Amino acid sequence: MIISHDRQTLFIGVPKNGSQTARAVLGQVGVDLVGELGRHPIAREAIRLAEARFPDEAIAPTTIYAFRRDPIERFCSAVEFHKRCLPNSFIQLFPDRFVGIERHPRWFEPDPNAINLDMRAVIDSVPPLDILAALPPPLVPGVLRQPRSGNLSFYRLQSEWLDDPRVTVLPFADYEAGLREIVDWFGGDDVSLEIPQINAAAGPLYELSMYEAEAVRAYYAADLQL
Repeated sequence: MIISHDRQTLFIGVPKNGSQTARAVLGQVGVDLVGELGRHPIAREAIRLAEARFPDEAIAPTTIYAFRRDPIERFCSAVEFHKRCLPNSFIQLFPDRFVGIERHPRWFEPDPNAINLDMRAVIDSVPPLDILAALPPPLVPGVLRQPRSGNLSFYRLQSEWLDDPRVTVLPFADYEAGLREIVDWFGGDDVSLEIPQINAAAGPLYELSMYEAEAVRAYYAADLQL
């Protein structure tokens, strides 16, 4: 999350919705607090973090922004990123498939060609529905969720961040225009802004079959109602 220097505007980063690009851009005109929690905070957590960072101030942002992405597209983007950059995560999720294959030396590997070919072959053979089946059940209010290993946070439902009346939801389909609008609210210069592409897909996203798409829709039912 990024809060404006005057504490009036807040950006909530939803995983796989351009959050790292937004951090790179908005961090130049605001205060980046996401690292203090170690994950992407929801609105009330973000305000609590801001209040802890600025204890002598009352934090009441007039505007809170976040992006919403089509749930199926976002799932496919998460699968692509997962397979490309987080090789050891699959060993945690499916250890029986990696017998005799050593762990990769890095947790996050931006160069897919640096991953052992045997490991890459196993990773690429994992179908999206197997990943979906490994995810924890959708969050139920008041019910503790059992954590799972395997770096699965970017598959969490968008509704965990967006189902808050204080959040102004912007469409991911118009990401560049929306990010420029936020920069303007942050007091930055959106006209000369250059927007990088951080963690962007290396190629076309996986296309789900009708059966796979229905399974993804069922898991992300709350996101489809946003």
